Amino acid sequence: MLAAGVYLAWPLIIGRGNPRLGILRSDDTIHIAAREAPQSLDIRTETDLPIEQALLGNVYQTLLTPDPQGNPAPGLAQSWDVSTDGLIYTFHIRADARFADGRVLDSSDALWSLQQIVEKQYVGHEWLTNLAKVNTPSITTLTIGLSKPDAHLPRALCGRAGIVYDRQAQVNYSVASAGSGPYKVKDWRPGSSLTLTRNDQYKGPDTAKTATVVLTYNSQDANAVEQVQKGTLDAIVDLTPTEAAPAEEAADGAGSEVKLSTGPSQNNLVLAFNNSPDSLFSDQHVREAVRYALDRQSLASLEAGGAKPLGGPLNEMSPGFDAGLQAFPHDSEKASQFASYYSQSYYKGGLRLVYQDTYGRQIGDMIASQLSAVGIPSRVTMVDRPTFRDQVLNRHDYDMTILTMDNDQIGRFADPNTTMLFDNRAVQDAWNQVLGSASQEEYATRLGAYARQVSDLSPSDWLYARTPRILASSRLQGMPHTMVDQYLPLWNLEVRH
Repeated sequence: MLAAGVYLAWPLIIGRGNPRLGILRSDDTIHIAAREAPQSLDIRTETDLPIEQALLGNVYQTLLTPDPQGNPAPGLAQSWDVSTDGLIYTFHIRADARFADGRVLDSSDALWSLQQIVEKQYVGHEWLTNLAKVNTPSITTLTIGLSKPDAHLPRALCGRAGIVYDRQAQVNYSVASAGSGPYKVKDWRPGSSLTLTRNDQYKGPDTAKTATVVLTYNSQDANAVEQVQKGTLDAIVDLTPTEAAPAEEAADGAGSEVKLSTGPSQNNLVLAFNNSPDSLFSDQHVREAVRYALDRQSLASLEAGGAKPLGGPLNEMSPGFDAGLQAFPHDSEKASQFASYYSQSYYKGGLRLVYQDTYGRQIGDMIASQLSAVGIPSRVTMVDRPTFRDQVLNRHDYDMTILTMDNDQIGRFADPNTTMLFDNRAVQDAWNQVLGSASQEEYATRLGAYARQVSDLSPSDWLYARTPRILASSRLQGMPHTMVDQYLPLWNLEVRH
């Protein structure tokens, strides 16, 4: 243990307000159906989005947190300051922060967590490469010194890079939890359900209004909408396309006791190309032919109201979003012209579209059909998660794949070692300029320019932005409506009796 007055510093080689009073709390249990189950509860290492949806903010808190528009807001740090040169960030930790075991959370825990994330390469470590030195001038003050300005840092600290872990925890993170949020994990049944129960040690501003929340994962349950109508489910978050029509019918019915809502997300569906030197997609004409061939509006319609077609790499929740960017609109004539540059034998039996089976057969078939219409042959293969990780993510044995990427992940196109294997020095320099922005205004301007530059080179095609839909009982109050496919704060939920 550190005695009071002992200040910490961590040099690196790699170069909200006051608590609310009088919160009404109930002993109710709320049941919510979600679209996809986490593979593991280890938020340090599990890369998929469902774990963030379930645990981020609810069980594991971050230094900063996203507001409903996706902008950085107070989290464990009730406020923060930035030096005029953009090199020093000072975070003021809430004095009421506690871990689930009752231990006080202070700045030394935040420093230790940053160190663990970087040194053990936990998810989010890639956003911390500019850290130069981290200090704890007091138990409620954390200072991060950077090797160069990084205007993206506050956004990174809203995600897994900003989680403050309990350094005294001795739990199996894959099946249990040790966080500081308003909830803690009570029960985990892989692929079926996750039960969160109120953390009575929590003293912060986001006290859970409802004692227990059960997240169920029954994506094949055709009766989910009916269960919301009957009251055995309180809500369905991120409706599947097959649930959309019955949900609309249920919400529109006379005297309906359910409501349907739609909100924006940070997530985009991307048709990623293999840009390695020996790939067919190393030729920009091939990339552009595919982009012109695809009808993004038709592809978005497969989500049955849960998506909007994209005109570029960013959607409206990004500060760099440019509504005027409508790159490579669907144009069969241009696509055919570009495709005619090559004989059929050039495609080696067809471009191989290999993607994870969770996206379903329809989208792959529609892409193949649209490519075939302009003379581009393709072969569609759906694979399970382990095969996808091995074949696509590790061995890069594919021509095209389908990925869900959030707005922040546009930086992956500046890293030649990511899935797309896109290596372009000008793009890399432009991304470094984005990260080196000294203000949020400069960051937004540079990010928009970078997005246009990347889009012009077509290392992927950005198909549509997700707009998740929620069907909820009219008695359920406090349900969020933005980013619910990735970030689902549950503490304000309550049932009106």
